[in-house]
Amino acid sequence: MNELKTDILIIGGGPAGMMTGITAAQFAPHKQVLVIRPETDAVIPCGIPYIFGTLGGTDEDMAGRAPLLAAGGKIQIGRIQSVDRKARTAVLDSGDIIHWERLVLATGAENFIPPISGTQLEGVFSIQKDYQYLDALFSKVVPQIKTLAIIGGGFIGVEFADEIRKRGIQVHIIEMLPHLMQAAFDLDACEAVEKQLQKQGIQIHTNARVEALLPDSTGKRVAQVQISGKDPLSVDGVLIAIGVRPNVHLAQEMGLTLSRSGGIWVDAYQRSREDPAIFAVGDCAHKQDFFTRKANHALIASQAAAEGRIAGMNLYGLRELRHSAGSVSVYASEIDGLAFGVAGLTQHQAETEGFPILIGESRLPDHHPASMPNTTEIYCRVIFSAESLQLLGGQILGGATTGELVNTIGLAVQMRATAPDLASMQFGSQPRLTPSLHPLIAATGDALQRHFAQSHPCVN
Repeated sequence: MNELKTDILIIGGGPAGMMTGITAAQFAPHKQVLVIRPETDAVIPCGIPYIFGTLGGTDEDMAGRAPLLAAGGKIQIGRIQSVDRKARTAVLDSGDIIHWERLVLATGAENFIPPISGTQLEGVFSIQKDYQYLDALFSKVVPQIKTLAIIGGGFIGVEFADEIRKRGIQVHIIEMLPHLMQAAFDLDACEAVEKQLQKQGIQIHTNARVEALLPDSTGKRVAQVQISGKDPLSVDGVLIAIGVRPNVHLAQEMGLTLSRSGGIWVDAYQRSREDPAIFAVGDCAHKQDFFTRKANHALIASQAAAEGRIAGMNLYGLRELRHSAGSVSVYASEIDGLAFGVAGLTQHQAETEGFPILIGESRLPDHHPASMPNTTEIYCRVIFSAESLQLLGGQILGGATTGELVNTIGLAVQMRATAPDLASMQFGSQPRLTPSLHPLIAATGDALQRHFAQSHPCVN
């Protein structure tokens, strides 16, 4: 047994943990930063679906250590078995003891496996952020599959379906809700994604509840998916992509307060309730919606990295006025040329919460003139408060510029921008890179036109 000492101990080496370490090393260069993670080789979480199609292998999705090491941080492979809050120590699975001044929990999340029979059968799997697991999945499990059922029509299910079909595998997506992606997008975007998937031969089953996974004649391998009220669906592989839950086992053993939604309770600076020297970031930490302060279940890498930056800046006192104002839920993805993204509240979410809203829309080419090569139409919808004209959210359907448009909307939401702010936004325009009129400005103009038509009607 060895006894080690570090100033900052980070448990978990995903986006949240690594970003905390990088930021802490930059803002407190006189402090030692140590990241403990179980994986020798780590993968980029958002790139996992693309291992099975576009990238063509696990080695193409490796997460780099260089930024942390360049900043002066260290990485050690292992698992923390227990933490003594009073003694400021952590015990590794090797028996080694680490003394720390500041502790950051970045333990991530665990896949949710539904309580149905057959989930233990061969050919049934979920996605885990582990190199060895994913490499075996890519090289041994997936090559045996000819027909795959994906249970869950969210981002992981949709992206995985589009990638796995590139290997000549017949894919079925099974979703309980009336539409895929319905938890994140308004229905017109959901329908556009469904049409794009169906063009590629992917079979979609909505309003469908899985009752059981049935074995083959050996009783060992999955052969059918029993959907309520329908004939069994014949498959030889099943991906469970329903969602994840915060991994809080260590936090529970430490006696930290958990929120009702299951994550570790943290304040706006990611500090735990019990001890200002103990922080939690990423999927294991509680999330709140930017507008309503309700529990938010958007467990995404970009949010995790943002929390890591906040924690890393403020480990030794609230010197930086950076804090988490709540989750804006910025998502973006792409299916065979159709990109789609959302930030903030959708129209449906805003109406459900009871916000009086004002909507603006625009459809524009993403280059100018529209005859430029590779031009794609952009559809932009923005949602404002009808009373204050503050931006509540937006949604994009388009091409390669979709991701940055959604990021712009996300920033505008965080900055509490209003319709007049956006209408007067200055932007750069270049024929190969941007439209001549920014889609966000055009959609905002549409919203303002509706607003002024109601408050100041023209008189003939």
